[in-house]
Amino acid sequence: MPSRLTPITVVALFAIGCSSSPAVDDPDAPPAELPDEFKDVEADATDEEDGDYVVQFRDRHIDLYPYVQGFPYSSLMPVLEAEYMLYFETTPDGMWLRHVELDADGDDVELTEGRLVNDVDWATRSFRRGIYNRHLDRFFFMGDEQNDEYFNVYSLDVDSGKMELHTDVDYIYGYGFSDDHRKMGYVVRQGESEPFNSCLHVRDLDSGDDQEIWCDEGGEDRLTWTAIDFSDDADSLVVRMQHDLDRNRTNIGRFDLNDPGPPQLLLERGLRHLTLSPVSDTYDGERLLFISAKRGINDFYRLDVEEGDFERITELEQDITFATILEKEDKPPLLLTLLTLPYGTIVEVRDPDDGELLWSELRSDRISLRDDHKGRAVFVNNGVANPFTMEFADLHLHEGFPSDADDESAVSLDVRQVASISEELAETLVQCEVERVEFPTFDEVDGETRMIHAYLYEPVDPPADDARLARVTAFYGGNNVFNFGHHIMCAAGITTFSPAPRGSRGFGAEFAALNDGDLGGDDIIDLFYAARWLEANLDLRPWQIGVYGGSHGGYATMRALTFPPETNERDESYDFGFGMSHAGISDLLHFYDTSNIPDWLVLLAGDPETEPDRLRERSPLTHVDRLGAPLLLTHGSQDRRVPVDESRRFFEAASEYGLPVVYEEFDGQGHGIVGLENRLRFYRATFDFLEDHVLPRVTDRN
Repeated sequence: MPSRLTPITVVALFAIGCSSSPAVDDPDAPPAELPDEFKDVEADATDEEDGDYVVQFRDRHIDLYPYVQGFPYSSLMPVLEAEYMLYFETTPDGMWLRHVELDADGDDVELTEGRLVNDVDWATRSFRRGIYNRHLDRFFFMGDEQNDEYFNVYSLDVDSGKMELHTDVDYIYGYGFSDDHRKMGYVVRQGESEPFNSCLHVRDLDSGDDQEIWCDEGGEDRLTWTAIDFSDDADSLVVRMQHDLDRNRTNIGRFDLNDPGPPQLLLERGLRHLTLSPVSDTYDGERLLFISAKRGINDFYRLDVEEGDFERITELEQDITFATILEKEDKPPLLLTLLTLPYGTIVEVRDPDDGELLWSELRSDRISLRDDHKGRAVFVNNGVANPFTMEFADLHLHEGFPSDADDESAVSLDVRQVASISEELAETLVQCEVERVEFPTFDEVDGETRMIHAYLYEPVDPPADDARLARVTAFYGGNNVFNFGHHIMCAAGITTFSPAPRGSRGFGAEFAALNDGDLGGDDIIDLFYAARWLEANLDLRPWQIGVYGGSHGGYATMRALTFPPETNERDESYDFGFGMSHAGISDLLHFYDTSNIPDWLVLLAGDPETEPDRLRERSPLTHVDRLGAPLLLTHGSQDRRVPVDESRRFFEAASEYGLPVVYEEFDGQGHGIVGLENRLRFYRATFDFLEDHVLPRVTDRN
């Protein structure tokens, strides 16, 4: 029987693509749908123009102004060492970078007082992964110039607002600085399609001298998305590597910078690690701390570089989201760790030498660590019970530490809130009641039916039963984060069911790997069971239930609407009432040839060189004639992760069959949709689609 878990008694929100600090960069994580961070500020509804912000659906007038302009700030980037914070403000004229002073010992953060840094409209460009360089006193970041993910390394003088381009290449996998910040290591990926040739470089930031250390030439051992950690003496560095174009078959490569050439592979070649990441600031040339999910759950491992031996020093029960070294005064360094659960975050302090737990606290929010310096950290939090808070966390050490480390009070984190969303704005935004649930799917684990975690968002003001609509998140759902889109839908009387189907992270490596090689198979059947749960528990009919998602979720949406029942010989299908796909993949083979992340496809679907028929069969475009429900496609014209032709071609094929597909293309946008007018247009297109193409079918069948 379906089971409901502990209800959440407060009304709450989610944010798609909540910005967090993962142990390893995830280049194909879903983009942010709307700003997801808030400061204590009131929305002034008198500033809006009703015609610009209000959309109509049925007999409801949904005011989008509080969601897009009530608090227009996003992407908080604190720099504790330099005592400032950068962040973005979205206005009717664009998306602007702002700067505010940061006093960790002083007053709360006042984002409304931040000054404009420069005149660059970041709605037209990407901005990613910032690192402060203390030697040059500049803020480095990865970005592009046309929302097309031709990522390069730039730096910013926050006083003048002037930016400097440091690389001019096809794509940057990652970069990092030596301990004195005088050298920059970076990985360049060259080429437009497989096989790429990726090279490691080290640049002297004073002289500009650039040294090419090694190129993989598209071979079996490759450079990939990575952080870069130099040894203390800057004579060597370590990076994450990939084998055989398999994202889960990874290694740590050590490069001798005095003798450039191929890397020393520090782990056994061929081991599978869903997660593998060196912990920053732990490589001293001889030893290294790294995270691996080799056991099935992320754990910490200590590696002796010279001997090649490593040992597991923890036995955790939840996945590590982030880990960093905190150092305070002359005390030994400690390891700050965030472990993510479906309903919260465990914050831990551990001894990095033996993994001993020194302090722990369970928080109900999803917590991301944005910066740390000299024993102090900045947390940005949200969750189904909290739209946003920002906190300063100070590492507290007892006078006798570490000799009395067994004392319960020897180590702790003293946390102080410095920013939060106002109660007035929260009351305006919150339109959903949220409940955590589990539902059964089709297979068994250890003799028991597999259960899938989900969050159910129901309108505070629901419509009549025969007028109800519900949408199922196709992928990247089930997250304990604040989501604007769900509450806009609730304001319109539409329910959202957000499950975490097989392949989702946060439930261990085995669950996350269940759809490796089976993209568009059993993971889609999980969505069918989610829809059946809605039927059974909310008394809905299939034509009232839709499926939606972006990127991978966009693919899953199209796949769910065109799914052949014979897939995996399970004879499964579901007659969804509608679908909404943003930046989805329709042709897996074409995606492999044109995307900037083709290895994602190899991991999840198979090798196009050896299994083209399988990938063709798993492509929604192959089965477009099976589409029977209205479908909305949206896509950015500059998208390079999932090129825009993926939506264009599906729309053209569906149109030839006379099928009910609506297509909206966003000129100048990349994989996500940013900028005020673009977001407003996205929601207008969504509600127009539902009003014109979905409601008439529901009315006829009811």
